Amino acid sequence: MFLLLQLEQLSSLSDLHGAITGAIASLKGPLHGGANEAVMHMMKEIGKPEKAKAWIENALTKKKVVMGFGHRVYRTGDSRVPTMKHYMFKVAKLLKKEKYTKMYEILEKAMLDKKNIHPNVDFPCGPTYYMMGIDIDFYTPIFVMSRITGWSAHIMEQHASNKLIRPLSKYKGKEVREVMLLNQR
Repeated sequence: MFLLLQLEQLSSLSDLHGAITGAIASLKGPLHGGANEAVMHMMKEIGKPEKAKAWIENALTKKKVVMGFGHRVYRTGDSRVPTMKHYMFKVAKLLKKEKYTKMYEILEKAMLDKKNIHPNVDFPCGPTYYMMGIDIDFYTPIFVMSRITGWSAHIMEQHASNKLIRPLSKYKGKEVREVMLLNQR
């Protein structure tokens, strides 16, 4: 949605600031930029792994939206999830907070088994940020900060040719990549 809004503003030749502001504003709602926040609120509501199965069954029976699942483009699985999930589990083990990984596995299995809906990147991001000590109110700003450079590049490209850009790409690299330590870079 934010990319479409951003492109829409660019088709009117709005400036860089207007396009970025529009993109940020489109993330304010809970269904996109706030999804990782909603995931963590959901996990806090569940509280412990022993309650996860009953919670998800109740949510599905009542046809509630379960945040962190489904994606308009990645219908058979979000390509970003394996890497983020790997690091979420690493952080949980390091900090001895495996209750989040247990809840993750129970909720993920239920959604796949009952609805055939895969997790999106918000599902592992919420608990990972939380375990790292990041306040829930900062999740959306982190989401925005990680995209500003790409948005700016799209805006500059749009201004250079004034042709509508419909970016789609498929990652074909390793499923999980090792991050080099800062002192080794």
